[in-house]
Amino acid sequence: MNISIKKGFYRPSYSPSENIPFGARSVGHYIVYDYYEKPYMKNFVQIFWGIKGVGTLILEGIERELEPGRIAIYFPGMTHNVSSSGGLKWEYRWWTMDGPLATAITTGFGLARSDIYDAGPAPIKIFEELEKAITDNTPAGERFSSAIAYRLLTYAAGSHHSERSQDLKIMEAVNIINNEWNDPILGIEALADRIKMDRSVFSKRFHKAMGIAPVKYIVNLRIQNALSQLKHGKDKISEISRKCGWRDPNYFSRCIRKASGQSPEDFRVN
Repeated sequence: MNISIKKGFYRPSYSPSENIPFGARSVGHYIVYDYYEKPYMKNFVQIFWGIKGVGTLILEGIERELEPGRIAIYFPGMTHNVSSSGGLKWEYRWWTMDGPLATAITTGFGLARSDIYDAGPAPIKIFEELEKAITDNTPAGERFSSAIAYRLLTYAAGSHHSERSQDLKIMEAVNIINNEWNDPILGIEALADRIKMDRSVFSKRFHKAMGIAPVKYIVNLRIQNALSQLKHGKDKISEISRKCGWRDPNYFSRCIRKASGQSPEDFRVN
């Protein structure tokens, strides 16, 4: 007997608290047979990650198959059309993101259109971390779940380049960044030294594998966390700057203004 299992975990608020710029809205794990989801237009970014079996999604009017190790993306305003048939098991995980920067951050990593991308095995442990974090209904819990959703996105965004699965050195660098992004000494030279690679070669291989320059990757991660802390934290702006990896408060202000269109002070109160 085939038994479908559908687990979903949801943020209690319809939109991110206090207009958080990049929010984790929900996350789920489905094992289904002959599944059909009524088509419905949704206003958030959703990514499906195939684990076992094959499902069918209609993306921009074209029927596509989602196989294991691949991801499919819907952007806000698109009608979600998801199904499986044939009585065979289809297992997948998914998560959703919202907030004013959700689309910009997703497309900024090279996932620029609703499509199917190669992604490799789903990072189950990170999905499970998000499931746990999103049930914490405190502001701190919301910030943490947002950061985990961002980590999932970096895995998905880096994986869609086939070279990533072959470049273990770059994956080593990505893991260092994800764990030490707020260290102010973390930069191209430090990363290249740690993975024993020439700086110029490292920059080229990183961009080829991840679709983004290593400096931009680090700065994006710092900005995302800084914006969340500005909205929800009680620390002084200078302290947030330091905690998020900036030594120069003026440079921190310029980065926040470029990302949000506002100064850190204005972004915090608006």
